[in-house]
Amino acid sequence: MVVALCFALIVVVAIAANQQSKNTAARPTASPAASGKTPVPSAAHPTASPRPASPVAPVPTNGRLLMTYYFYWYDATTGAHLNPPAVMNNHFPPSPPPSWRSAEWHRKQLQDMAAAGIDIVMPVYWGFDRPQDGWSTQGLPILAQGWRLAKAQGQNPPLIGMFFDTSIVNKRDLTTPDGNAWFYANFKDFFSRIPRDEWAKVDGRPVVSLFTSDFTDKVNQGTFDYVYSHFQTDFGVRPYIIREVSWNYPILGWNGNQRIRDLQHPIQTDNSYQWAAAIHGYINSGGVAEVGPGFNERGIPGRSGDYRDRAGGTFYRTNLQAAVNSGKRIIALETWNEMHEASDICESVEYGRQYIDITRAQADVFHAKP
Repeated sequence: MVVALCFALIVVVAIAANQQSKNTAARPTASPAASGKTPVPSAAHPTASPRPASPVAPVPTNGRLLMTYYFYWYDATTGAHLNPPAVMNNHFPPSPPPSWRSAEWHRKQLQDMAAAGIDIVMPVYWGFDRPQDGWSTQGLPILAQGWRLAKAQGQNPPLIGMFFDTSIVNKRDLTTPDGNAWFYANFKDFFSRIPRDEWAKVDGRPVVSLFTSDFTDKVNQGTFDYVYSHFQTDFGVRPYIIREVSWNYPILGWNGNQRIRDLQHPIQTDNSYQWAAAIHGYINSGGVAEVGPGFNERGIPGRSGDYRDRAGGTFYRTNLQAAVNSGKRIIALETWNEMHEASDICESVEYGRQYIDITRAQADVFHAKP
């Protein structure tokens, strides 16, 4: 009886999130739970005092790193993510045709990233067990082929990390044996498809970044411990996991659209960041600086119409300068080519190579810092 009462008290005290996510900027083919925002602490329990989340990771031994999120779901062959009903708020140049099936398209994108001074490309991965999203798995070996083409042509393409778009968690309980195994299987599948010499690493460990926890029923430290131990067994190394800050504390369940958290046992991974810089600008949260150029979800069905004007490049330049001067040694650019939400910095019909040039100017300053 006493044990049961104590557990109930822990759950009640932990109701609500420890923070409010600025905006989850959900993917065009998914909708975040309820409002799409991470809930604020409950007014019913204002005295809940969470322990601090895991500290900022130590400085990577391989220096300063600039990375970006790469959406490879476009398919010029079928029109997927390009033609209606997809909404394109920005547009790719016509040549080469944008397609996950094309090693040449990937090569060109990697070449442009190198021109922008980007060190790591983070393909946005949508899982291994979704037949409707076959590009997620089938596109990775073709991306790797594009990387080798760039290398063979004397270019210096960015190395490849993983952006795990956790929209696909789809309210799974990640604390169960089945949940642990499914979550890890995504890590294993991704890195099994990318040759090891193309892996992006921090301190010799392959880099993984997570989208928000909005689509997760339950999660705890054991979820990540399972990933670390099984990845070590399968690949001989632990991954370097960068969690979005909504993963900072275990989720015990949900009360409506409010997370029920265990605020006394912060989740430990290697680093963290906060999503939605494309709309809110640089946010000083976590050990990875997040920056984006602007945002436009107008016209996307089911969206609220959030919009951030680019101000002729000033919004991006100013926030990227703030990130460069923040002292953080990893910067993530949100995004390389999310054309639906118009958070792209790649070459486009609308802006040409303006944002590649802005990025390179600040990348040179960033990489020159001690």
